[in-house]
Amino acid sequence: MSEFNAVSGRQEMNVTASSIGSDPESGITMIPAGDPEFAIGVGLWREEKPRETLRSFVQDRLALRGTERGGRAGELLPVVVQLVPRPDNAHNPEAIGVAAPPARGGTDHDRHLAYLYDRHLVSLGAALRSLAELSPLPVGCHAFVELDPVEEEEFDPDDEGGDAVVVTDGRQVRYWVGQLRLLMPRWDRLQRMAVDYARGIRPGLILPFIGHWTPWRPGGREALAGLTGEKSFEVTLRAEGDSLVAYYGELPLSDLRSASRDFFDRTTVQVRDMGGRATARAEEHRGALRIFVEDSRPLRRDG
Repeated sequence: MSEFNAVSGRQEMNVTASSIGSDPESGITMIPAGDPEFAIGVGLWREEKPRETLRSFVQDRLALRGTERGGRAGELLPVVVQLVPRPDNAHNPEAIGVAAPPARGGTDHDRHLAYLYDRHLVSLGAALRSLAELSPLPVGCHAFVELDPVEEEEFDPDDEGGDAVVVTDGRQVRYWVGQLRLLMPRWDRLQRMAVDYARGIRPGLILPFIGHWTPWRPGGREALAGLTGEKSFEVTLRAEGDSLVAYYGELPLSDLRSASRDFFDRTTVQVRDMGGRATARAEEHRGALRIFVEDSRPLRRDG
């Protein structure tokens, strides 16, 4: 699973690992690759520093390929990249950056290459942020860089001073660096793998894939304000009879009632299966309480 494996072509890059695990060679927690046909693009930064980071990263990876092949249009260069939550992003504090792998040295901000598009964060973001929080190592995935040979008679060295990125392989063939695409699993497969990974680290943790509003118990909001000023915090979900109650410490905040087609049906069953208690993420927003859970589908009920 190392970034230095000499593979090329769409089928060879379709790594078949079925679970998330540590990759000692790259020093990251690796997400198994998805179908290359559905690889997702990212928003490459064209400012000077990330552009130079991209050029150096691709150039070094290309040098490892050797001289046995090259020069073909539409080549795909396999790489491994790091996925970095970026709460410092002024546009979107839930943004996830793409960086060159840790083995290149420096901070993940120094190695920044791109951002995931917001449209992909909707389905992938929660699982990726959860993995980054739980993993003792940086989190990464397989990817590929699109390369196209430069037509030498049309090449102008001044082009390299703009947005264009040009690299050279061991045969002295120049390439335009195109899109960087991530070999991410489908969102539902990624979530299943993230849950399996989390259970091995924090067995009683419910990952925050989707949130739903729930009413406060009388006085709960005011009492919580005296205990924490954080807008996002962990709560304990306790199965109490037929009810599921959210607590902050020993302070009951809300009853997550289970009824026909109720949002918290599956979570109630899940907490009971976990021994009656589990930890979840919650937030206070505009006077309401929101609880985040893994699965909001209603249970199928006979009749």
